[in-house]
Amino acid sequence: MKKAFKYLSCLACGILSVAAVSCSEEDYTLPAPNLTTAELVEGVAFEVEHDATNPNIIYVKSLLPANYQVAWVTPQGRRTGAETTLKIPFDGTYEVQMGVDTRGGYVWSEPYTFTIDEFCAEFVDHYMWKRVSGGVGQSKTWQLDLALLEDGSSKTTKWTGPKWFWNTNYTWDHLHAANENETTYNNFVDADPWDKANAIDPSDVPADNEAGDNANWYWTADYAGNSWMCDLKNYGYMTLDLIGGANVTITDADGNVTGKGSYMLDVDAHTITFSGVYPLNTTTDAPSTRVFKLLYLSDDAMMILPNGTTAENYSLNYVTKDFFENYVPDAPKEPELPDGWRDDISQTVITSVKWTLSDKNPIDWCKPDGSRMNGWNDLSEYPDWLGTPDPATYAGFSMTLDCNDNTALFSYPDGSSVSCGYTLDDKGIYTFDAAIPSCTIVGWANFATDAENALRIMSIEKNSQGSVIGLWLGALAADKPEYTAYHFVPNAGNSSTTPTPITYAATLSFNDTSTWNQINGETIKVMEGQEYTATVEATWTNGDPLLWLDVAGIQIDHPNADITLLDIKVDGESIAFDDTAISRGFDDDKEPKALRRYICDAWGLASCFPSLDIFKMKAGAEVTFKVTYND
Repeated sequence: MKKAFKYLSCLACGILSVAAVSCSEEDYTLPAPNLTTAELVEGVAFEVEHDATNPNIIYVKSLLPANYQVAWVTPQGRRTGAETTLKIPFDGTYEVQMGVDTRGGYVWSEPYTFTIDEFCAEFVDHYMWKRVSGGVGQSKTWQLDLALLEDGSSKTTKWTGPKWFWNTNYTWDHLHAANENETTYNNFVDADPWDKANAIDPSDVPADNEAGDNANWYWTADYAGNSWMCDLKNYGYMTLDLIGGANVTITDADGNVTGKGSYMLDVDAHTITFSGVYPLNTTTDAPSTRVFKLLYLSDDAMMILPNGTTAENYSLNYVTKDFFENYVPDAPKEPELPDGWRDDISQTVITSVKWTLSDKNPIDWCKPDGSRMNGWNDLSEYPDWLGTPDPATYAGFSMTLDCNDNTALFSYPDGSSVSCGYTLDDKGIYTFDAAIPSCTIVGWANFATDAENALRIMSIEKNSQGSVIGLWLGALAADKPEYTAYHFVPNAGNSSTTPTPITYAATLSFNDTSTWNQINGETIKVMEGQEYTATVEATWTNGDPLLWLDVAGIQIDHPNADITLLDIKVDGESIAFDDTAISRGFDDDKEPKALRRYICDAWGLASCFPSLDIFKMKAGAEVTFKVTYND
């Protein structure tokens, strides 16, 4: 080590000399001085040592001063930092390179060769090795999730295509929970729904562009709707084994060997590194690296993402050959409509229902089962790639359906209209007997029927009173099992009819802590924007008095609803109060749950009242109030 010490001392002197002539008051740091490949020698600039008790563990360590930024190219992928540890299960000859960040960029050493003499079964006794290869002495054959069938059509399975597109900073830790193991799946594919708060690393993924505006994005692109991603063909197979090493064999679709190499799994960093061969790919967009991050791995499916490059933002999606050939897709699920749905969608008015697009979330996309794919509930939630809908754009558009004579009237913002007939089958599919013009909703997204001039009911929305307040209708895509869905709300019936307003039941109640004889006043129907007075006739006899006002079910339709107290009278006399001091809460015992103002709470009297005595009424009480939806 004397040679190393002398060499490092010279480097340090060089740094000090440069600092003496080039630093100024504004220049506090310097990049590492330039080095040459010849200077980066094992035993001088770095060292590679075998663990004393397990020679399959290799310690790689920089011997340069701490201000040097160091990287390594190892059999288990590229790493950074002054030290790294390798766990290599197989005997063989391996290489490691040291890289140092200098003024002129990274300078790399010549490959340093070391050997592993024995096989360490402990390092491959892990479920990830078994999932990749089947285990020691076994092999698995993988293929991209795409095939060209004899009739010229495409086939996909689990991934619906050979590629998905990603923010390239995603890692296993952003997509998997810590409790996932050999038998428990808890990740972005198998958990439904997946909550990233459960991830090993729940933080936002760093943005992979300079603008920093695309963190956490990935696109589950299906081949049926995005065939531009690669040619439709059979790309062959990739066999990964653990037979005398970790070997890779690439064959074409006819079984001809086109490449051989090896691979290495890092079960801690969740990466897979190929040597001597690239993994099976679509050939038209082959990766430039042999180091990949594992994003998903099960017994029959694998997804890998090129590591360290933002240019290659696509994953390669594999399934085993056996899984692909025996795959039978589940029968498509269909929307499940509730009993009595026909009556539901025609009950708003007597003769017809006029439907207009929602001014909060007019459009979304739905799966075949009718569930919404994005779940936007407010204009602010729409993404940049679609744009924010402007209700003024489609304000003049409406669809009036008359269930008495099965006629439809479509009206458009330019004043035009189209009348036609329609049928409604038992699955909830409207089919119109005339072409229905489209209507712009936002950007490139329009209202339109499907190729069969039809719309299907995806779901029906009701409020707490059982009234229909929304209807999602979907147009089936021509190229994939997916619906463009339009959110309609009942607006009015025919020209002589107006919709029934939605109201909520309000009740003022009295009780005491002695007799526990609850007395309820007359229930009144209330809605936003008006003042109401609720009354209760009651006489206090004993115990502590209780007085409260409930409005049932309002928070189901309006989660931010509130009750404002305007006047409180006991035995006809108004009493002073502070509305903000009186508790706001819920009655969990009622169905639907009631929004409650507990005016006289014997266990927590509001600070604005001097004592419980003012509520010891002889004739009763009345409360004037108003409700606000605060949507």
